Amino acid sequence: MRLDRSRFAAALIAAGCAAATGPALAASDADTDTAAVIQELKRRIEALERQLATPPAAPASAPAAGPAPAVAAAAPAAPVAAVNGNGGDFKLAWGGYVKADAIVSRYSDAPVAQSLGRDAYIPNSVPVMADAVENARTYTDLHAKETRLYLRGSGLMYGHKVAINAEFDFISGQLGQGIGGAPNEAVTNAYNPAFRLGYIDFDNFRIGQDWTTLQNLVALPDIVDLINWPGEGTVFGRQAMIRYTWGPLAVALENTESTVAAFGGNSFTVTDDNTLPDLVWRYTLKTTRWGDYTLSGAVRQISDRGTIGGSNDTALGYGLSFAGKVPLWGQDDLRFTFSGGDGFGRYLALNTVGDAIVDARGKLQTVEIYNGFVAWRHPWNDQWRSNLALSAFHANTGQAASGSMFGSAVSRNVRSITLNLLYSPIPKITFGAEYRYARRDTVGDLSGDLSRLQFSARYNF
Repeated sequence: MRLDRSRFAAALIAAGCAAATGPALAASDADTDTAAVIQELKRRIEALERQLATPPAAPASAPAAGPAPAVAAAAPAAPVAAVNGNGGDFKLAWGGYVKADAIVSRYSDAPVAQSLGRDAYIPNSVPVMADAVENARTYTDLHAKETRLYLRGSGLMYGHKVAINAEFDFISGQLGQGIGGAPNEAVTNAYNPAFRLGYIDFDNFRIGQDWTTLQNLVALPDIVDLINWPGEGTVFGRQAMIRYTWGPLAVALENTESTVAAFGGNSFTVTDDNTLPDLVWRYTLKTTRWGDYTLSGAVRQISDRGTIGGSNDTALGYGLSFAGKVPLWGQDDLRFTFSGGDGFGRYLALNTVGDAIVDARGKLQTVEIYNGFVAWRHPWNDQWRSNLALSAFHANTGQAASGSMFGSAVSRNVRSITLNLLYSPIPKITFGAEYRYARRDTVGDLSGDLSRLQFSARYNF
């Protein structure tokens, strides 16, 4: 501690005066030893130095409330500490990946315009033709639109667990961009960011847009394609929800929509007529030895109030999904999802066949759908790995055997096989090569196939 020079000088003068006027230096004591006087003076100076260097103790008579003003002044710091974690900080992080793709696609039956179906595998984008004329087309597409960005944060606030997530990419919302509503590849190849996910976690609640509770993200195959798993065999959906998780059980109210086709129609349209949210649940079982599994289901309202074909009706939709990741030998694993239901089409196979169709009486007839995939992942070593995936979809259109209810182009069966080779020379970079063959059959006994070779380079940051 540094001494105040002015206080020290004053103390030194006071000590000198006290020594000069004290009994030891009285004028009448002519025989006083000069050395003793100097020693006494030095002792008093050292005592004063120690006194100045030591903070004064509070008087014993001071009331207990004396220090209260200082404590009160520091009180506003408590909320700041709580906001920053109340023992642990709330941390924000941004990241994502940059991904470039080169895709060569051969369609057996007809040309396909530049669209999301050329950038990723969409089952209904495989064209079918009624005639037997050879009309195959081959396209080469290069893009980096799958590039993705996110902002995430987690921590404690006032004793509550809080997390946020906001995620965007440049491919999900590409439709409608460019001149005339077509993707703009003529000049700039510019694509607007598309909102993917955005939610808040508060203790056991998740509020916002996330992957539907039906999905098991652990079961996703290690696939090069944007969808990241076989499109016709999966559960797929991102939407707004309120989800509560209690241990292994999650229950959610999710945004509701109905996809309905007119009598004899080939496409399913969103009616936007629902009044009740979809009730979705998921139970998760995790084991050290036998793998991770989920059983999930949904009960929902299908509604059309005159939007499609003059119908004014509601129906009940429901479905189940069982998914998992099973460890095999070494580092190999098997990933799968099997799903099915009635009036459940919006959640399966990217809405390949929707929820219901309007019959001849103007009533909604829900459609039974079943789909699934199995994917085997095999690491060759720490840098190389391969994946083989088999996927299938079936819509029960038996009630339309005469073709009087469904349009002839509505999908009845879709299946695909996918094989890839992935190379990660360092942990954050992956190069991939993937081959996919897919075939689509329709209610009108039409069929078409797709052969696709895809190369990719991806850097995670």
